[in-house]
Amino acid sequence: METRIKNILVSNKIISNDSSILIGIVNQNGRQIYSVGIEDKSSIPVEDRIFEIGSISKVFTAVFLQTMIRDNIVQLDDSVLKYQPSYIQAFSNNREETTLRDLITHQSNLPRDASNIKVLDKMNPFATYQPKDLDEFLSNFQLKKYKNKWKYSNVGVGVLGNLLASVLGTEYEEAINARICKPLGLHSTFINISDNNQRRVIKSYMKKKEIPPFSIPALPGAGGLKSTLNDMLTFLEGNLGLTDNPLQEVFNQTHKIQNNIRVDNNTLMGLGWMISKDKQTQDYIHWHTGGTVGFNTYIGMKKEKKMGIIIATTQKHSMWQLVKILLGLGETIGEEIAFEVYNHLLSTE
Repeated sequence: METRIKNILVSNKIISNDSSILIGIVNQNGRQIYSVGIEDKSSIPVEDRIFEIGSISKVFTAVFLQTMIRDNIVQLDDSVLKYQPSYIQAFSNNREETTLRDLITHQSNLPRDASNIKVLDKMNPFATYQPKDLDEFLSNFQLKKYKNKWKYSNVGVGVLGNLLASVLGTEYEEAINARICKPLGLHSTFINISDNNQRRVIKSYMKKKEIPPFSIPALPGAGGLKSTLNDMLTFLEGNLGLTDNPLQEVFNQTHKIQNNIRVDNNTLMGLGWMISKDKQTQDYIHWHTGGTVGFNTYIGMKKEKKMGIIIATTQKHSMWQLVKILLGLGETIGEEIAFEVYNHLLSTE
């Protein structure tokens, strides 16, 4: 099996000295870790190396939301205006009001990204976008349609993360640590990387120039988290019910299909999770992808098969691939690798 998995990774890897791929697999038989392109001289195990998970952060925001529902602090169909009344025009069209469910399932009709972002550094495009800029955007945004169709929104999920943290009187990172990381024993999932952890960070490059750490200070719940294979496999094990953990019912609630919200003809929405059918096996796959300037990531699981995969790669898409992905017409590198690995694992059962 190890040879086949390695071949899958190499076949999907750009042959260069500054490209790397990591993959973690978990099932009832335990964990498997594979990598290509990680520095061999490092004494730090591959599974403890830090990478940016990008929009997989949205799954953490969904779990965060569900812990608040569990504790009866908020309700899924609460109006956003109950907690953010000053943004009435952004979350109400005089007929209906946007709910927390709408934010986490991309039904808010907020745009993908805020219109007032000024990109000063293409290598770190959101770094200068601050909470005051988000306040300005929401103060001027006018909601016109409501629940018309699914519309992916970094703004919507990011606003939800901020809202939940504000209800608790804390910051998003602190809330994620208290409500998810500590209960699960995740020791390396965070937004801000300490000086002591810098040597564990996987470097990513573009045209031989090192890409700076991704930063999204105004909307961390949309894509600000960093993690490791070890932590992400622990997270998957909890979701799959492979471990006895205090968040099991919380996870189960996030896996449920939400009101038949359709992403496309083969994909529905859970809370944070996309839910698709494997066209070959008809198994349901709960998944999410992530993309920063430096990393492409994928998390997915087949619950019925008790099988999960996490992938992180510094391999870059071509411009045409990126355009297709942004338009919803193409698979990410992580998705391509994941489906080959799913099929291989099932063929060896």
